[in-house]
Amino acid sequence: MSPIGRVFIVLNLVLAGVFVGFGGTYLQKQHDFKSQLTAEQKAHAEEASRLQGDITRLEQERNTFEVSTSRREAELDSMKNKVAQVEDENKRLHQQNASFEGDIKKLTSLAEAANTQMKAAFDQSDAAFKMANADQKVKDDAVRAKDTAEAENRTLKTTIASLQETITGKDLEIAGLNKDVSEKNLLVSVAKQKGFLEGMAAPSLAGMVTNASGRLCTIQVTDNPGDVDISDMIAKMPFSFAIYDASGYKGEATATHYEPTAKAVLCNLTLVKGNIKEGDRAATKTP
Repeated sequence: MSPIGRVFIVLNLVLAGVFVGFGGTYLQKQHDFKSQLTAEQKAHAEEASRLQGDITRLEQERNTFEVSTSRREAELDSMKNKVAQVEDENKRLHQQNASFEGDIKKLTSLAEAANTQMKAAFDQSDAAFKMANADQKVKDDAVRAKDTAEAENRTLKTTIASLQETITGKDLEIAGLNKDVSEKNLLVSVAKQKGFLEGMAAPSLAGMVTNASGRLCTIQVTDNPGDVDISDMIAKMPFSFAIYDASGYKGEATATHYEPTAKAVLCNLTLVKGNIKEGDRAATKTP
């Protein structure tokens, strides 16, 4: 083989080696590029899916916002209509209020005039009422005076009838008492003929001489078993005390006055047989 052929063979071998090296390198790089492309495609697909989801969500949000915006715009329009209606109503009410103010002024004027007329009518009515009351009072006083007089007349008639009955009863009682007195006087006369003395009818009393001076003495009553009214007994029929001590009878004391606060009887000494002194005993009935 010629040297040129050998050079070509060697050159072919070198070129083949270079090609194999370059081919392996490029094949390795191609594999890396494919992996990267696959990963990139996967990532791109995921990103695209995420973006699509975001797009869908944003579209939904946009639709919701558009619906909400439409509703808000409808509400705004409604509010504007209501505001316009309120303004119209407010304007109408202002006009009506102005009309009312005019009417109120007219009514106030009419009320003041009516009040003046009513006051005058009330004054007249009050005067008439007072006059009627005065007349009625006079009439009532006359009626009451008549009723009082009639009542007093009836009372007087009743009282007179009652007094007449009482007088009749008293007359009967007096007649009975006079009869009793006559009978008692007759009995006393008979008793006196037989030796009865009025002093013997004295109540049963006992006491003690608390003071004695001359013909006067004071006897304090210590025993009144019949609880008699001593003042009444003295006024009706004076009685006497027998005065005595341990030595015996000393005299008689006729009662003239009784002092209830001190239970003391003032007496006149009518019969003395001894020296009467403080501390002597006294009794209407001698023991």
